Amino acid sequence: MDISLKFVSLFLSAGIFYVALVARRVSGTWLTPAGIWCVGWFLLTFIPLAAVPSVPSNPLAILYILAATIAFTLPVLGVRWSQVTVAAGDAAWGLFDTAFLRASFHLFAVITLVALAVHLSIQGVTLSGLTTNFFETSSSLIADRYNQSTVENVFAQIANVFTYITVGLGGLILPGYRSLAGKARVLVLSMAPALVLMTVAGAKGTVFLCIALFYGGVLVRRLRAGDNRILDARTLTRAFTLFLLLLPFIIVSFLSRGLYNDAGMIDLSAQLYRNFISYSSAHIYAFSDWFSWYIGMKSNLVYAREDVTGGFYTFMSLFKALGSTKEVPPGFFDEYYQYSWFLQTNIYTMFRGLITDFTLFGSIVLMYAIGFISNLIYVVMVRNPKASWSVAYYIVFCGFVYTSFLISILVWSSMYPTFLVIGGLLFLNNERRAIPALPAPVAQL
Repeated sequence: MDISLKFVSLFLSAGIFYVALVARRVSGTWLTPAGIWCVGWFLLTFIPLAAVPSVPSNPLAILYILAATIAFTLPVLGVRWSQVTVAAGDAAWGLFDTAFLRASFHLFAVITLVALAVHLSIQGVTLSGLTTNFFETSSSLIADRYNQSTVENVFAQIANVFTYITVGLGGLILPGYRSLAGKARVLVLSMAPALVLMTVAGAKGTVFLCIALFYGGVLVRRLRAGDNRILDARTLTRAFTLFLLLLPFIIVSFLSRGLYNDAGMIDLSAQLYRNFISYSSAHIYAFSDWFSWYIGMKSNLVYAREDVTGGFYTFMSLFKALGSTKEVPPGFFDEYYQYSWFLQTNIYTMFRGLITDFTLFGSIVLMYAIGFISNLIYVVMVRNPKASWSVAYYIVFCGFVYTSFLISILVWSSMYPTFLVIGGLLFLNNERRAIPALPAPVAQL
């Protein structure tokens, strides 16, 4: 491997953070969609590149991500931020601390847990099976999920959508609780369904998506308090504590996927290392290899070539709803990128689908369009203390940033009802409160 190419990749990744600094300086906050996107993709590129330096990467792939990030961020430069007055203060802050929103949160949390229990029961999961034969029960459920032989039922769909609605509401109401017991109850009810799915069914992505949606709600409350930080010392401390609490669940999830057998645990530390590295870092190397192939350079794999798919991999759930019969594997792509013994994945980031859908140039144009829309909605949200639909969009956008290292969040139909229900509940909640909105935003977009 040419080590100089790795340093070039790291330099380009640092360029993404520089774009975040520019967005922060222009807007006065880290919490614009551009700021969140830039910080997110700086971490999603720099950490993998630095954590496994022995794996080769193509700097041109990182350059493309940097270009897409710049396109997404450009609309920030068109706003007269000095004339954008943020709706903050006690009235705006307290708008989320209503009996209606708190009751809605608890209702959705209970329905989610009940629906999840019924769904697992339909799959043949029993309490005795989990307590006496946990790994066998869990492995069987995971195998059914990947083989697409899970018994379809409405309770699974309810649990799936309501899980995301619950965490979005949980992030909004958590800061309003003053007691530790109240905060703990909201946190546990928000995350319990996702933790059950990760532990029993190996669905790790659900947990981290829930964390992203939850934190989106928390960031809205920060904006309403006049706090423009995306992270602070307290948040980092809590994030580290949360990671330590999640670690046992993550390990159990890995064990349920075949690291444990009747003979015991074989080379457990090496296998856990392989799984952690593959899940946290392989995406950038897989995309780099695919990008090399796409532009005609040398690659480890020869990938399936498709004609321009016009949005299928970015808006898959809409295409399916409109009658598309195009089949995709359970993991969306069936090519597995592998390097040595410790890195293997079929995760190629959102950008593979974006480029396949719209070509290199078209994908950059679409990133600009998404940035334009997101920035405009953000300006509307921060100026209007009674914002509802824009708040729901912001929460889902935080989930979009997380899932972009996997694939576009809009491949899943669950995000549409999540947005509609959270937005609808906030609209009903806010219309009951007499808080005047600020004048319309002044912007050059």
